[in-house]
Amino acid sequence: MSDDRIIDFNELKNKVKDTDVDKFEQYIYNLYFSVMDGRMSMAEFSRKIFDYMNDNNISQEKFMNIQKKFMERYGMDPDEVEKQLKNFGIDPSTLNMGSIDPSNMSEEQLNNIKKTAGFYERYGMKIQPKSCISTSIKNDNNDIDIVIDQEKVILYSNKKINLMDAELNEFLLSYKNMFNNKIRVVLCESCTEYDY
Repeated sequence: MSDDRIIDFNELKNKVKDTDVDKFEQYIYNLYFSVMDGRMSMAEFSRKIFDYMNDNNISQEKFMNIQKKFMERYGMDPDEVEKQLKNFGIDPSTLNMGSIDPSNMSEEQLNNIKKTAGFYERYGMKIQPKSCISTSIKNDNNDIDIVIDQEKVILYSNKKINLMDAELNEFLLSYKNMFNNKIRVVLCESCTEYDY
């Protein structure tokens, strides 16, 4: 028998259709609005996502594929999101969503989930996700970390910042020219860092 006649049912089962993404999108929006108006906590939001997977008999692989298609629909690059998660120490390829069942978890894992859920329940309404870019300038005049949040540029240094630095001024002017408008520069000099 030739290989081209073999049907891979796992591949068919995990294939994502536009209707799958539409249904997931509507479900996510309903959950999101429930969180925003205070009717649902972040912990409940997470539980509802797993309920959605179970109720619709969606495998982990198909769920990941739905999420990727959902992100692509809104112009996000799933590879870039994965890269950013890895920068935070989270490797999506090693996440096992099936192990979220509390009966399969250690006491330490359950405590960590409770702490995380508690934090988001308490501060979730005040937290807003942001997408920023960062760079640094290290030369004879300055040692600066720079965080750029749209029209706000934050300069961090554990020393005094030399505003006469040609490299810094060239950078700020180039960034300002992108907007054809003013940018807000925030100086955080002589910063102190410590482990908490």
